[in-house]
Amino acid sequence: MEHLDEADRQMGQALGSVVRISPTYSTAAVGMAPGTPDFLNRITEIELNSLWHDRPEHVMSTLLSIEQNMGRSRSSQGYTSRPIDLDIVLWGEHILDLANLKVPHPRMLRRRFVLQPLAELVPKQVIAGDGRTVAQCLADLPEDVPQIAPWS
Repeated sequence: MEHLDEADRQMGQALGSVVRISPTYSTAAVGMAPGTPDFLNRITEIELNSLWHDRPEHVMSTLLSIEQNMGRSRSSQGYTSRPIDLDIVLWGEHILDLANLKVPHPRMLRRRFVLQPLAELVPKQVIAGDGRTVAQCLADLPEDVPQIAPWS
């Protein structure tokens, strides 16, 4: 939880101001080594300073720098346990298809740990390119998508 709070602080300091933070959820560390602790997930809404409004690649670069400063080492070996993982899941109602950044996040529609906290903040937000709201996408998740639990 301290990593999430610190990431929110650094994002607000570097990019603008933190507007809202969803509740935090615990997600089983599926596919990780036995004994890997559950992951904690939440969505942070940031009001970007004017410098960043039209620079999504630079925002993503800043997020990657925050990850690195917090001890994350990226690996080409697939998913690994990490102290922090920052992504841009939405950029308003825009679709971004850049070399190193796809928004809406390409896997978000299959991830309860993204959709559930996002629905806490913006349930009526239409997902660009999909046409459904966040709440509809959450409701449409197949039952085999792992459940998540509120973090106390």
